[in-house]
Amino acid sequence: MRSTQDWGRLGGVFIVVLALGATLLVLVPRLLGAAAGPEAEIITALKSTERQGLELTLPGVREKLVSREHHFARITVNVEPGGERAVAWATLDFTGRLGRTEIGSLGVERVPFVRRRRTWEPEGLTAPRLAAVLGRLEARRRALEAGNRTALEALRAPEAVADGDREAQEVEKVLALQRRSYQVEAWYLRLERDEVVVSETWRLEGVLPSRPVDERGQRRLSLIRSGEEFLFSPGLM
Repeated sequence: MRSTQDWGRLGGVFIVVLALGATLLVLVPRLLGAAAGPEAEIITALKSTERQGLELTLPGVREKLVSREHHFARITVNVEPGGERAVAWATLDFTGRLGRTEIGSLGVERVPFVRRRRTWEPEGLTAPRLAAVLGRLEARRRALEAGNRTALEALRAPEAVADGDREAQEVEKVLALQRRSYQVEAWYLRLERDEVVVSETWRLEGVLPSRPVDERGQRRLSLIRSGEEFLFSPGLM
């Protein structure tokens, strides 16, 4: 029969083994990635976010974009001359929330990476294209709610030719309301390299002189890439 001292030694050994195992789980993927080159290390960095989850702060947006589930696939890496910078192209399948808005997105993501302290890390956000498009969509929502025509027009691509009469009617329908609230229940996005198609589920509330208004609906929006940003084309509504 083992003594208390023997059991104590066994417990100590067990704790050491657990600690070594945890350390290996962290270090081995990094060592393997480093040994295989920057491509493998960058792919490992992107795939590791699937376990950790994503929580992104979007420029100009108070709420954070929080993933419920996301997957990177078809990852290709282009390392720039000098070996200190790289760009990863991938498809990203994302579901989550931005504040009260349900987000679903599928499409192409471009993630710049930089080498810091012998480790490859995203230079900025892990999903910069998704963040850029959602930032534009939220800016449009805020401009509609505030009745800011100038801010709305600034979101339109310069070369865009919209159905002026229909869009003007839709905008005036929103701006005619007092105490208006334009909320988005869901945005579902399809991101291509240079174009984004969005399905929007919206709710408009407010007051007209004759009656209160509470309407819901769906609309289709599209944005095109202009440099490093996305703008609405052809219309805002």
